[in-house]
Amino acid sequence: MALNTTPYGMKTLEIVRQLRKRGVEKISVLMRHSARHYDEEHLERESLMWLTEEGKQYAHAFGQHIPPTPLARFFSSMLGRCIETAYQADKGYTSQGGKTESNIVMVEIAPFFVKNPPEVFKLHRALGTSQLFREWFAGNLSSELVGRSDKIAREMISRLTHLLQEGPASHIDFNVSHDWNLTMVKHHFLKLEHEKAIAVEYLEGIVIFEKDDAFYITSHETGPLKLDPIPPGA
Repeated sequence: MALNTTPYGMKTLEIVRQLRKRGVEKISVLMRHSARHYDEEHLERESLMWLTEEGKQYAHAFGQHIPPTPLARFFSSMLGRCIETAYQADKGYTSQGGKTESNIVMVEIAPFFVKNPPEVFKLHRALGTSQLFREWFAGNLSSELVGRSDKIAREMISRLTHLLQEGPASHIDFNVSHDWNLTMVKHHFLKLEHEKAIAVEYLEGIVIFEKDDAFYITSHETGPLKLDPIPPGA
């Protein structure tokens, strides 16, 4: 079966490539996992949905196109599709001679904020994605259902910037997460309203980088924005 003619994630890797050309040595990518299975009739199985065979190939191709860097590190949500994505991207990068570190599971980029999955799934079906996000981002959803989106987004960015800062002098971090996580960061840090922003594709990423002792955040939908310092655990 032929793969997508425009492999997923290439817009994100082009940002990384251009940053490397400009001499940026520390880069972190918060990205969505690759193409996955769905079971709309049994949403309780959501956390068990793994990558499709094409999804594995997309992730491997993504890894093959990572720009050369002294070290690529992989972090992921604990869900299987994210671990599979990190594994396949790692295989793709090492097949081109790249050096990597084994994937580390990280709770901050997981969907830990969904506290009552069955009820959230019901609400998602009733409201639709746009209205659900609108209510969530406005702080109108019960804390018994889902955590505060602004706080969760800050926790993610805080963790990623500190990992980046503490890492080797020259490296790229790939943090495999979920579309909801990326949508939160788009809204709260890139100031992209989810209705107007492009839906998060498989392997799409938001890029954080360090330049001249400051951190910036960007994506293919917006130019770089300077990040204010976020204390650990903020």
